[in-house]
Amino acid sequence: MSSTSAKNDPILSVRGLSLGFTDEAGVFTGITDNVSFDLAPGEVLGLVGESGCGKTITALSILGLLPRPGARITSGQILFKGKDLLQMSADELRRIRGNDISMIFQEPTAALNPLMRIGDQLLEVYDYHPEHLVDKSAVRQILERVGIADPDRILTAWPHELSG
Repeated sequence: MSSTSAKNDPILSVRGLSLGFTDEAGVFTGITDNVSFDLAPGEVLGLVGESGCGKTITALSILGLLPRPGARITSGQILFKGKDLLQMSADELRRIRGNDISMIFQEPTAALNPLMRIGDQLLEVYDYHPEHLVDKSAVRQILERVGIADPDRILTAWPHELSG
């Protein structure tokens, strides 16, 4: 494999993912059917669709955070750096979550503390992952990379000021 080919290989590949929920009566309802996509290194992916179509549950399946009991993957693979996340132990997934794979939840006001400035909250993530020490300039670069306008202002803003 050439270095150009390796550079373009997906870091995340979801193949034929189907999942759903079993209710209290034991009836299974499919939510997603045969979802497939690739994500190359350096790309940002947004899942877009109508309410209830399976965006969040697809993302939660990648993170290994499907609600238990009830949620069940019926088919497919989720390959991260060539390894199937669906075959990993809870400890292996925990090491990847937050370090290599993260999710920005649909309702940011539910995730951001209204009493802390946004920059402080973003830096707080690294308290849980000290092997990735960063400062405000690195967080600023992250905001720029995901397309946040005026990252210097956002770093010192309160969560309600980010809305809209």
